[in-house]
Amino acid sequence: MKNSFAVRLSELRRQRGLSQKETADALGVSQALLSHYEKGIRECGLDFLCKAAAYFDVSCDYMLGVSDSKDDFVENFDEGENILDSEYRMNTVLRAIMMLYLRYSDADIGKDTTVKNYFALTVYRLAIIASQAECIPKSWISLPYESALATCNAQTEMISDLLQSEVAKRHAKNISEPECIKTVISAAEKSIIKECERILNNQSI
Repeated sequence: MKNSFAVRLSELRRQRGLSQKETADALGVSQALLSHYEKGIRECGLDFLCKAAAYFDVSCDYMLGVSDSKDDFVENFDEGENILDSEYRMNTVLRAIMMLYLRYSDADIGKDTTVKNYFALTVYRLAIIASQAECIPKSWISLPYESALATCNAQTEMISDLLQSEVAKRHAKNISEPECIKTVISAAEKSIIKECERILNNQSI
């Protein structure tokens, strides 16, 4: 367990492109002590473990090598198939989001923050509309309504293009088939087809 922690601590630091000194300063320890932690010479205390997990935005279980999931939230959504995944429920949508996030991470497509930002922008767009409906405080959205929507849509499109360019560079292997993603895709396509039919019917009147 100590060695797993040492390896992951070092890997996370390197993935962020941080030096030992930068990381040590951020975590409130000396560079020498951090080096000992990374080499497995010294075993850290609970306080440092929690600080490191928060700093690298991963779960403590991931830091210790107990889990391969970086996020506590992901752990709460079991990756195994759920008996209700074939039903179009909010929980199915949430599971589909997490499964897509994990698939991108596993396939090493886009940096972890790239996919995270895509989902954040999707939530932000809903939040903009929710603020206008007074479901949340309007003061939370600091940008003007129209500008916020336009900028959000443009940035979402940019991330989509970035992910597509990275997808084009790789060859898929061992494609997984989470039922929850299939269910949400089916519901979304039915909605698209229904809206297209509605528009066509209105035009033909």
